[in-house]
Amino acid sequence: FQGKYVISAVPPIMTTKIHYKPDLPPRRNELIQRLPMGCVIKCMVYYKEAFWERKGYCGCFIIEDEECPIGITIDDTKPDGSFPAIMGFILARKAVKLAHLSKEERKKKICEGYAKAMGMEEALHPVHYEEMNWNSEQYSGGCYTAYFPPGIMYSYGRIIRQPVDRIYFAGTETATQWSGYMEGAVQAGERAAREVLYHMGKISESEIWMPEPESK
Repeated sequence: FQGKYVISAVPPIMTTKIHYKPDLPPRRNELIQRLPMGCVIKCMVYYKEAFWERKGYCGCFIIEDEECPIGITIDDTKPDGSFPAIMGFILARKAVKLAHLSKEERKKKICEGYAKAMGMEEALHPVHYEEMNWNSEQYSGGCYTAYFPPGIMYSYGRIIRQPVDRIYFAGTETATQWSGYMEGAVQAGERAAREVLYHMGKISESEIWMPEPESK
């Protein structure tokens, strides 16, 4: 493909896999090597019924137990009551620690954690289990977003949105609001698109950071 402009919206660390000619400026190259992705495993445990509702639980928990892999859960049962499920996240150091286990071993530990947290043996008997280890996903390299280790924001923060010739940078990491979330990704994409429009002579420079109207 050929184009006059490029907007890069992939995580910064993943742009190290792209070949550039001419090379990226040294500071940009240094930055993208210093922004690792977070570590998260997303886990879906499906049950025959939403048994937690019998105790009046909503299915959303914050579990502060070092022995439980999951830190946060959300009831993912569909609105009509079908496919009862609890969605949970193995976060940060726990995701790193448990990555070497098999899928079945992680499922067992998760169900044991749910049974302990809810005091209900039914949690030990799921009907299905799915998971996504985002750190093994080759096109994102992790989840939810890149993070700035100590000193990196101070040393390189201004560079993250700076264009390189006709390459412009979007992605949620470059957002000024809701960085790390979908809202931040949308804001960054709109801003990068307006930067291109400005350099094409379509809009004024003052319009680059103009907020988009609310969706109706």
